[in-house]
Amino acid sequence: MTAVMIGRRGTTPIEMTIGRRGTTLIELLVVLVILGIMAGVVGLAAGSLGGEAEEPGPGAQIAAARSQALRTRRPVALSVMMNDTARFLLALPDGSVRADSALGLDPLTGRPRAAR
Repeated sequence: MTAVMIGRRGTTPIEMTIGRRGTTLIELLVVLVILGIMAGVVGLAAGSLGGEAEEPGPGAQIAAARSQALRTRRPVALSVMMNDTARFLLALPDGSVRADSALGLDPLTGRPRAAR
């Protein structure tokens, strides 16, 4: 049986394995894709670690009170801070909202009134 050596003439098998130097473009692309995926996962994980949640604004608080009044069929009282002043409102079970006029809310929907 004859051994067949593939390679340049006069090279030994050790020289063939050692002689290969550098990386191919495909290898570089694979490494870059893996690094990109890892960076994306770490970025998403770090973004979800955000500290304390921000307190909802007055509009969200009013909508939540109105929703709770509709769901429980009981009035819900709420105080909202605006310019260091407490403003009070009452969300009724029929969906209407009774509020201080300074809040400028539509009494039927609890949303801010449209500018005239």
